[in-house]
Amino acid sequence: MIELDPERLHIAFNNTYKMVVEGWGIEDVLDAQDLGVVNVDILFAHDPVHPDDKEMIELMLEYFKDIEDYEKCAKIQKLL
Repeated sequence: MIELDPERLHIAFNNTYKMVVEGWGIEDVLDAQDLGVVNVDILFAHDPVHPDDKEMIELMLEYFKDIEDYEKCAKIQKLL
């Protein structure tokens, strides 16, 4: 089993949330990143080309339930 860094996982789900729920584009996510380092990863919990995948949306809902961010959960639930 692959161990995921919780901080990177959180960044990925937040980037996905911004794109799927708030309607951000990839460029918006890039603009919001701190690109002060040379080698930076732009993390997503989804395939940015297919952001409306139902399975991914359910996974995102479960993630935000686990961290008790119920405001985001309510918005995600409306997509299902």
